[in-house]
Amino acid sequence: MMNRGKIGTAIHGFRSLLHCAAVRRFLLPVLSLFALTLCGCATGSEMETTKSNLAQLQVQSAGREREIAQLKDQMATIQRDLNAITAIRESQSNLLSQTSDYSRELQSLRGRFDENKYFMDKTIKDLTSEIELQKARVTALENQLKEGKSQTSPESKTTAKPAGEAAAAASETEAKGPDSAAKLYDEAHIALKEKKYADSRKMFTRFVKDYPKEGLTPNSYFWIGETYYSEKKYEDAILAYEDYLKKYPNHEKVKGAMLKQGYSFLELGDKKTGKVILETLIEKYPKSNEAELARKRLKDLTSAKTPAQTSKKKK
Repeated sequence: MMNRGKIGTAIHGFRSLLHCAAVRRFLLPVLSLFALTLCGCATGSEMETTKSNLAQLQVQSAGREREIAQLKDQMATIQRDLNAITAIRESQSNLLSQTSDYSRELQSLRGRFDENKYFMDKTIKDLTSEIELQKARVTALENQLKEGKSQTSPESKTTAKPAGEAAAAASETEAKGPDSAAKLYDEAHIALKEKKYADSRKMFTRFVKDYPKEGLTPNSYFWIGETYYSEKKYEDAILAYEDYLKKYPNHEKVKGAMLKQGYSFLELGDKKTGKVILETLIEKYPKSNEAELARKRLKDLTSAKTPAQTSKKKK
């Protein structure tokens, strides 16, 4: 009885050290077995019970370890899946960003293609009209020559001018006659097509000075602006187009001059003024090809994103 009392006291002391429910559950039988062994007076049935409890605990512990290992495997699988999903999302984001960039580049290329096509068609149309004009002038000159030969009045025979005056008059007529004007205009236009912009501009400037009332004078003012635009001298191009627009506000090339003037402001970074000019062009000539080009350019400006927005999207 005395030994059993000591065992009870020892067990009570060990139990007082156990504050955690999990520790009491797993370590109590072990500590009890240890205490009973120390005291050397554990009965056979108590020993068997303790061993049985210890075996159950070992089985439970092994089961918990297996469950923990399974949970770790599941967590690792989930983590791999999450990493794969994250990589896929990043790849999709990059693809979307690249697709958006390609789309903007394609829109820009389409706009430039349409612009170049328009100006090529316009140039062909202008050349065709100029050829027709030249043909009409040649026909008129031939008729004048025929009439001059067939109709010679006696008065013209008797009242002949002095040789000096006749030579001066002939020289002046030759210098500023229709043939000379047409020749100068053609040479200026050829120089423009050959991209000799400075030479072309000099000849067009001379044309508007020497032949201010010719039918091709408005065209010459317009082409002066084109030479500056082709050289990317946008400030000079703006002034040249403005001079043309003020002198000939109803001419057929007004739409083209407004379009290029708007482009010039955009190239100089003045988007506000450029937009105003293009919007005015659309309002005044809504069905023209120039208005269509202006709409596309304004759309490109609206859809274009800043580098900061693009980098933010990629992040």
